[in-house]
Amino acid sequence: MITVIGIFENAELADEASSYLLANEFESENIDVHTSGSDAAGQERVGDFFKHIYEDGKQAAHYASLGRQGTVVTVHAVSAREAQEAVDVLNNYGAVDVNATEENPGGAESRSQVIERIIAPENRLR
Repeated sequence: MITVIGIFENAELADEASSYLLANEFESENIDVHTSGSDAAGQERVGDFFKHIYEDGKQAAHYASLGRQGTVVTVHAVSAREAQEAVDVLNNYGAVDVNATEENPGGAESRSQVIERIIAPENRLR
């Protein structure tokens, strides 16, 4: 399974992207949408999710910081074709550029992340 992650500043756009995927033959059990809000448990859950995915602590912290400020859409794709379709949809609906920072606003653009790893059910953001 291939995991595709998109982080959105706007929860409505994240929901629209998810709805589009569902309307186009993606299975609901393969799509997770998580808005962490301001509660500590939600914030911690996002941090744990990215720590599970990225071995590099600095990278995990960067993605967790972005995820805590927005909505994370995770697609568990069953094929490379489906993963690419998910990337295209998430990017088209406005997934944030995870490489853009105040120090590096013009860095190489990277929106949806593709992780070739199965995420265990207990580690998924739901």
